[in-house]
Amino acid sequence: MAIDPRNLAQTATLTYSQDFDTLPLWDGTSGLDTSGGPQWSIHVTSTGTRPFNQEQQWYVRADQPDGSPLPNPFRVHDGILTITAAPSDLSLLQDLGDQPYTSGMINTFHSFSQTYGYFEMRAELPAGQGFWPAFWLLPADGSWPPEIDVMEMLGHDPGTLYTTVHSLAPGQTPGNHTMSQGISAVADMSGGYHTYGVDWQPDTLTFYFDRQEIYRTPTPAGLDKPMYMIVNLAVGGSWPGDADASAPFPAQMNIDYMRAYQASPGAAALEPVFHFYDAASGRHFYTASAAERAQLESTPSGYAYQGVGWAAPVSSSATADVFRFTNPTTGDHFYTTSTAERDGLLSDGSGYNYDGVAFDAYASSTAAGSHALTVERFVNTESGRHYYASSADEISYIEQGHAGSGWIDEGHAFTLHAPTANMFGM
Repeated sequence: MAIDPRNLAQTATLTYSQDFDTLPLWDGTSGLDTSGGPQWSIHVTSTGTRPFNQEQQWYVRADQPDGSPLPNPFRVHDGILTITAAPSDLSLLQDLGDQPYTSGMINTFHSFSQTYGYFEMRAELPAGQGFWPAFWLLPADGSWPPEIDVMEMLGHDPGTLYTTVHSLAPGQTPGNHTMSQGISAVADMSGGYHTYGVDWQPDTLTFYFDRQEIYRTPTPAGLDKPMYMIVNLAVGGSWPGDADASAPFPAQMNIDYMRAYQASPGAAALEPVFHFYDAASGRHFYTASAAERAQLESTPSGYAYQGVGWAAPVSSSATADVFRFTNPTTGDHFYTTSTAERDGLLSDGSGYNYDGVAFDAYASSTAAGSHALTVERFVNTESGRHYYASSADEISYIEQGHAGSGWIDEGHAFTLHAPTANMFGM
């Protein structure tokens, strides 16, 4: 089941978290690696993940022996891990593979790998010619491909985010494999902290920037094995181009956290139900359709957008469709999860036109847990209008006659999820 990064508390379970209060190194039991996994040699060399990269950095391990003259590219401060890329000390080139720059990488090869789920990093990236920060996943069994590049940025273009899936189709070789890539214009990634995430599911890979979807692609065959996370700051190479005199060294990649989640058993992803109100007629309108929302906002319909009224579970075996009808004479809207009511309105000449499914609701009133929101339906016997109330105060207000005469409580209409502040980033 898909995970909603905007509502991780309800749709996912945290399985890994590194918040960098310290930099714990692999000690045989736990901790991060600062040398490459099985896809590399024991020491990560200047060529990085593949020989054709032609990168210019030497990744220095954090666990150098006491007295080592090699620079430490890692620093932890205020819950932030900083990886620094800098020009090499010319007197140490023999120990640095004759590479002109030093930098660092971390990975969870020994400590954590997972099949499917949501993987996220929050970081601030360096801008400048030749800088190449990345957050990506590789198989724990040492194979390649597959590979999931959650984010890559080329330092000369900090407003373009690359998200890529590498896979091996039957008959292909690693040197001639399949690549699916999204190229997204985003905010300047060097101008502050942003989150980079991927929801990897058996059927779909969905990439996120600041928890907003930016790219989606089908999950290729073979991408069904545990993968570990890597974060690195490369310098130069055939793709970003070599660093030059304009590059502002030292370059720093600041990482706030790395996290992984699995979908919560039985949890449904949520989508917003948009609420509109026509002050002249007193009518309310609800839809989960972004297209309908855009149409109402762009046309002189009389409806004013009120925000997200409810959070609806995405359609699944645990949900029920909420059918919408419109009376073209009165303009009234009617919503029901009852197939009997739907079929009755379709056949009895009631004057209502069937609009289809407006959104989904929980089939069980307990499925939304502590955030359950029971919506009560009212009908006005004088005007024929319907109204839906979700708060106890509002229900009491109507039942006591303060909303006017003729209102009758028809009982429970459906159960949704109460939206929380900024749940959908709107």
